[in-house]
Amino acid sequence: MKRAVRVFFDSLHGAKKYLFFIGIILICIVALCLGIYAQFFYKYSDTDALMIGINIGSQKNAEEIDALKSNFNSLFTNSIVGENVNDGIERLRPENDDLVFTTYDLVNEDENYFSVNAQIPLLNVNTKKAKEINADIKSEFYDTANSIMRRTEGTTVYTVSYAAFVNKDVISIAIKSSLKEEGKSEKLIVRTYNYCISEERLLSLTDLINLKETTVDKVQNTINDDIKKAYNNARIIAEEFGNLYERDLSSEMYKVESTTTFFLTDEGYVYVVYAYGNNDYTNEMDVVIF
Repeated sequence: MKRAVRVFFDSLHGAKKYLFFIGIILICIVALCLGIYAQFFYKYSDTDALMIGINIGSQKNAEEIDALKSNFNSLFTNSIVGENVNDGIERLRPENDDLVFTTYDLVNEDENYFSVNAQIPLLNVNTKKAKEINADIKSEFYDTANSIMRRTEGTTVYTVSYAAFVNKDVISIAIKSSLKEEGKSEKLIVRTYNYCISEERLLSLTDLINLKETTVDKVQNTINDDIKKAYNNARIIAEEFGNLYERDLSSEMYKVESTTTFFLTDEGYVYVVYAYGNNDYTNEMDVVIF
């Protein structure tokens, strides 16, 4: 080995010798710069040391997870957060660099019939799948808002807000709406979309489980435990205040493969949302985080 190295260096003469050492110096400078960036500036260095893949989130204890749950509503800031490392993404609206932005800002009120405050997002990626997502969002939220603003009987209050995150190759959008119609309970709806930039498709919960480097069984156990706890807490509250929303612990909706409402944050946490208002007139909701 030593002889081979010596022969290699002996073969370097003139310009070749200088180019070799210049190349070594440049490699050292690049490595040093990457090391400094990863150590002091890269916000996910603790969970993505090599700066590849997604940020999967640091481990949090039960108290910290509960704090994330209690701050769930504060996520809906009608803006996108996170760092995108993918270059060359073709924007649907080239004049806006944001990968998600507010495309409809509907604020309207008739004191007799309705109050609408809806910020509705656009996925700013020019692909077939992204356009399908945008069409679904428009149909669900924009068309509903417009319908409400044409009402001439009863009183309806409708609000829409969203949260959006970029985590390397994944864009996640969570949209929350509240509908309060006269004579009915509040209906709280949450819809989510998790778009893979490189594969131009929506990701399943199992996809995110794999990206998080955990297992379906572990996540299923977390869901089961959290829903059972929510069920027991709801019964305790109902005994004192009434108005129990009965959860069916045996329902297939809590199975990983049946879960449809979830999103990945820029900090690497997956929020699984069971918004019962998606199907019923209720504002009850359970949030599971892993």
